[in-house]
Amino acid sequence: MEAFYRQLTGFTDIAQIADGRFYRPVPDDWYVSVVDVRGSTEAIERGNYRNVNFIGAAAITAQLNLVNPGLPFIFGGDGATVLVTEAMRNNTLNVLQSLSYHARESFALELHAGLVPVSTLRAMGKELQIAKYLSGEFVNQAMFKGGGMTLAETLVKNSAEFRCEPRPVFSKTEIFSGLTCRWQPVPSGNGVTLSILIQPRDENDATVLPRVIARIEHLLGGSFASANPIRMDNARYHSFLHNLKRQLQASDIRCNRVFFRTLYELMMTVPLFNLKGFRWIPGMQSYVDRVPLHCDFKKYDDTLRMVLDCSPSGYRAIEEYLQSEQRLGRICFGIHVSDAAQMTCYVESMSDGGHLHFVDGTDGGYALAAKQLKQALSDSETQSA
Repeated sequence: MEAFYRQLTGFTDIAQIADGRFYRPVPDDWYVSVVDVRGSTEAIERGNYRNVNFIGAAAITAQLNLVNPGLPFIFGGDGATVLVTEAMRNNTLNVLQSLSYHARESFALELHAGLVPVSTLRAMGKELQIAKYLSGEFVNQAMFKGGGMTLAETLVKNSAEFRCEPRPVFSKTEIFSGLTCRWQPVPSGNGVTLSILIQPRDENDATVLPRVIARIEHLLGGSFASANPIRMDNARYHSFLHNLKRQLQASDIRCNRVFFRTLYELMMTVPLFNLKGFRWIPGMQSYVDRVPLHCDFKKYDDTLRMVLDCSPSGYRAIEEYLQSEQRLGRICFGIHVSDAAQMTCYVESMSDGGHLHFVDGTDGGYALAAKQLKQALSDSETQSA
């Protein structure tokens, strides 16, 4: 897998996101690993979206830790999709079973989790192609097209044939290792945080998304970089007690050496980050400065997904533009508005390439934008009938 993915010719311009020159077919004997939080909308209404995000990110990090660190993936807010090879199938199933078990036992969240063969997707008429977006000097993101990812998610959600049952093969500590939620939601620097999902009506028309992306970038002032929702000058850690509770919820820590090491780490890092003491620690300052470059705030898996920081007037202009494109039958979209972004962080080390930060909007983010997108798709199908 590492060789196949590494050898892909990457692209650096987000407008090339649907450019077929950069995509290659995923091998037939690979699998799509799918995790979806059941009833995520209801969980959001109960104020539980932070946990929904945490489990969605864990669907990725548990497989990176316990299956292979080079797996291609997409984070969707209330779930995730990951590619694995035939040789990784059994171990991946063990991870999915364990994640399902610990999500239910520790977070009261039920999952749809399972594996779908790529060959099955092709037999059902959908393609699965992969590309590599070079979003930073040490960071790349997998992108997918062809309809296969969408079909895989549908099959796992709707058919028990593709799902696995909860079973604690791996411990809670193993499943959630390296995953943290220590940062408070990061307030928008410009006033509004948008979570946007966009699907072209014609998945074979490669001109739609580049045009939409270019227009949105223009409405943002000409640069997606300025719309990155993670601004570390606005970021603060949660309190010591909040972070300790989260650590206990996501691990099997008892009163042993690991527990006291965790206590010590939290006692040091909470004031360091909240009082900006990291400024006098070169390695930590570099880590904080480069967190925004390790964020996945724009991506594509048959659906363009973006979390953007913009002004209220910019939000209105973007929404009006997307509405006009939707009326013309070119796209369907969903959008959710909040005033902050939240990060779920995977930190192996503070060096470049050693940390990932999964980004979503607060108060529902991608999950509520997806609800609006589904309604728009349903309305368009009704109109076409």
